[in-house]
Amino acid sequence: MEILTFTGGAFIQNTLLVVCADGRTALLVDPGAATPEALVAARARKLDVAAILLTHAHLDHVEGVGAAKRETGAPVHLHPLDRPLYDSLFVQAASFGVPYEEQPPPDADLVPGAGLVFGGSEFEVVFVPGHSPGHVMFVSASEPTAISGDVIFAGSIGRTDLMGSDHRLLMESIRTRVLALPPETRLHPGHGPETTVGHERATNPFLVPMFSGEMA
Repeated sequence: MEILTFTGGAFIQNTLLVVCADGRTALLVDPGAATPEALVAARARKLDVAAILLTHAHLDHVEGVGAAKRETGAPVHLHPLDRPLYDSLFVQAASFGVPYEEQPPPDADLVPGAGLVFGGSEFEVVFVPGHSPGHVMFVSASEPTAISGDVIFAGSIGRTDLMGSDHRLLMESIRTRVLALPPETRLHPGHGPETTVGHERATNPFLVPMFSGEMA
């Protein structure tokens, strides 16, 4: 499995193209402003995009859904608790003063604990609310890899000052779900560089008590 990152837009968001184990199937995760570049890469490698997976429904993570859906025809997967956010993208756009484009409705609900199998690769849907009500991450069943969205970043954590966010829930999600993963697990976040569970446990100032964080 290979994960390619394409970054763009006013929010410097990471759009991910996951090349599955069979080398022919791909998943598009959180198609944002860099979706056109991700689609170019998929065409160049003759990949079949089998699904569009959304960790959550904030505008910067879904603004490319329409373009991706039009080109690939792939079904869009979203946790139902984030559907209200998805359906109010115009409110999100207005609050940040950015352009808005209506996106097609999701096709399938993401179910926590369920396995998603595409092209010989399997991911578990893990429920990690806090940054948004229905935020999930996708944890590989065969490799120490997780696509973590906006729950945790290299040296930081997700915002909790947005509509539907909850700081207590976010910290609980990080403690019980993210930090429970093996320390070597590679985290592919929605913004910024890749990191690992072990590195964030040891150095993230929002998590390490010696830096006034909330947990060890």
